[in-house]
This record gives sequence, C-alpha cells and structure tokens, in this order.
Amino acid sequence: MAARKVAVTLPEELFEIVERARAVEHRTRSEVVQEALRTHFGEAVYVPSDEERRLLVAALDEVGNAPEKIRDWDQVRAELRAGR
Repeated sequence: MAARKVAVTLPEELFEIVERARAVEHRTRSEVVQEALRTHFGEAVYVPSDEERRLLVAALDEVGNAPEKIRDWDQVRAELRAGR
C-alpha cells in the first residue's frame, strides 16, 4: 500500500493523548492517528469493552504520573484477557 507523509498540527492536549496511547500500546504516532482517522470515517476497527477502556485509561494515567512504570504490552494484554 502506498503511503504519503503529512504534517499535522495538534493542540497540546491531543498531542499528549496520542503520546500516552503510543507509549502504552507500543505503537507509532502514525498508527495511533491512522486508527483515529479510520474510526472517524467509519472504517471498522476494534472497539474495546467498557472494562478494557477502563483499564486502558488507568494505564494511560499511570504512564502520565509515573513514566518509569510503563508495562510491557504483552503483560497488559494478558491482564485484559484475564478480565482484571
């Protein structure tokens, strides 16, 4: 698939959301923004359950408060599957 590079200016609060999600999910900025655009324009993407969303928000808050506590994505995914 061909790709094009674009420059986008984001307000600080959106940039921080992207950075926090990127750190927790071990993804690139491009991947996070691409998924957001796909969601906005209606392409089917994975939608987390309320519990998964709660755990993701908790993890994002943890990263924001203590970046040194970033957990491996495999560990987070295992916790999600276990229903914690």
